[in-house]
Amino acid sequence: MGTVVGERSGRDLFLEALRSEIVAGTEVLSTWVSHVHAQGEIAALFEFGAWLCGLNAFFDWKRLPLREKEKNLLHERSFAPEIRVARLALQQAEHCALRLCCLSPETAAARDMTRRTGMESAGVRSFPMGRVFEQANPMESLTRLLESIQDLKVMIDAVQDPMKWDFQLYLSLGRTFRRDLRDCRFIDMLLAQRFWIQFDCMDSAVLSAVLKSITDDRERHNVALALLYLHRFLRYLELVSSGLRDDMPLHHFLVLFCLLHEQTDVLCDFVQSHFQRGRRSNAKLRDAADLMVHSLRLETQRAFERELVFLAAEDDPSMIYAKVENSHGLLRNCYQSSVVTLIHAFDESVDAKSVFPSMVEGLQQGQKLTGDLWDLRSDLKGELDRQNGFDLSMVLDRITRFRESSLRFLMYQDWGEFERFSDSLIAAGNEIEARALLRRFVRFLEVLVQEVSKRSVLQ
Repeated sequence: MGTVVGERSGRDLFLEALRSEIVAGTEVLSTWVSHVHAQGEIAALFEFGAWLCGLNAFFDWKRLPLREKEKNLLHERSFAPEIRVARLALQQAEHCALRLCCLSPETAAARDMTRRTGMESAGVRSFPMGRVFEQANPMESLTRLLESIQDLKVMIDAVQDPMKWDFQLYLSLGRTFRRDLRDCRFIDMLLAQRFWIQFDCMDSAVLSAVLKSITDDRERHNVALALLYLHRFLRYLELVSSGLRDDMPLHHFLVLFCLLHEQTDVLCDFVQSHFQRGRRSNAKLRDAADLMVHSLRLETQRAFERELVFLAAEDDPSMIYAKVENSHGLLRNCYQSSVVTLIHAFDESVDAKSVFPSMVEGLQQGQKLTGDLWDLRSDLKGELDRQNGFDLSMVLDRITRFRESSLRFLMYQDWGEFERFSDSLIAAGNEIEARALLRRFVRFLEVLVQEVSKRSVLQ
């Protein structure tokens, strides 16, 4: 087994994982994606898919960054800010679609789409509405989707009174958008592909070496998929980065954050089912998966409940920029740290900067401290979970080792509370009291992990 794995390159292992995700029967679509890639416009296709998937997530009200009070009064609040955001995102998707149309041999059709809505143009066969399977190629599906996007924009613009931009209109727009996507045969197939071989394959010598060191086929495959998810998340954030750099309007990037929210849940479910619950997973991998899920869920919650909650209605450009930039930084740090956490489960000697050269020293140190805190939390929780034979001396010895090695990297304001928990455990009169204190200490460590992550981003 080890010899076979050693003969395969790391890139081949990523390709193997990607091919397992490709839906059967998509040969025509794959040929078109390869054509787009050959024309140097695969990034435009990726952006196009990101806006469509983002809108799909954005039209799910449960993904919106709303306060609890707003969620309880959906039918009473105005959805004008969200509908404006949706229109901006539709416009971005339209721009990407027109770029892709121009790559086709039927360029006359693409030019005609910029001037008028209609299917009867040079090189594009006309077909009755609703006849999905008469869409012979991706270009016909793309042209049809352009019509749908234009129709949605007209629907929004036709309602001139913002007071009528309510929850019902928001839901109707979402249903129409999803129905139109399903009717565009090849676009629906494109979005059903979780990854694309032409775009998502990772070419990192460090990550490839880690993958090749994993001898279990199933475990190696699952680790590769988890890394591909995180790599895709960072690619979505690169779209946000371009908006921040170019000083362009930023409201519509809320759509991409909603997509990241949705996909984070998908990744967390994948990690929990394949790494945390599997009996075959090694202890280090289970601990790494535990930290990944904890960090991904809490950092996403922090971004949505603190930074993005009023973004759609915000008018101050400086506040909009700050909210988007802070959310971008929080999530980027979380995704990069998750990659490092996962590979450290197999090789602790890997330097974070060898994977992410732009990672600053403060982030590296924060990532190391986060891992040490989580290891301490896992060891203490493991002792708590033991039904019999609670070993207080082992707990105190483990805390002492952390104090001697990593405590100095914490901020002074955290030292006092850490020391108070340690002293209280030493003075505990019995096992029941010690267990109660230890549960509080474990919760304190979980909060501290997130605080350390936040401070690293601010640095």
